[in-house]
Amino acid sequence: MSDNVFLVPIDPENFDRTVRSTVDLSEYPDRPDPLADLDETRLWAVPDDSGGSAFERMSEGDLLLFYHDDEYVATGRVGTTFEDDDRWASGTFWTAFPTTRVYTVTDFEPVSAPKRGVNRIFDYSESYTPGFMRVADDRVTADLSSIESALAHYTRRNA
Repeated sequence: MSDNVFLVPIDPENFDRTVRSTVDLSEYPDRPDPLADLDETRLWAVPDDSGGSAFERMSEGDLLLFYHDDEYVATGRVGTTFEDDDRWASGTFWTAFPTTRVYTVTDFEPVSAPKRGVNRIFDYSESYTPGFMRVADDRVTADLSSIESALAHYTRRNA
């Protein structure tokens, strides 16, 4: 299992459609080969205008921290990653989100954690707002389950 952490900006409408809710793939016989054996999944992607190097480093089991504005709204783990050259996923599910770098999301958990709290975990300034990025190894000082536990703690405290 990998120790990568990715900070992932979201568009709430698209995110709700394919991550917060699972996608029933059985309705789509034309789905790409990496999804052929799945009946349902959660799908997300890296925007085409983001650098590809972070996507290339994604491995199964990496931690995903999804955020919008000043709040982290969910965690998950990377499942399968694949190049969707035909843009099937973005053309089928997402509005104004053209992309070819798609991944499935496993172990999805909604959270509610302030950006400043997550920034403290990785020793970023309180006001730092990342784009899609992989957190540098020297900033990941806890195991991934501890990071997930910290976000769950924020969520319980803010409920």
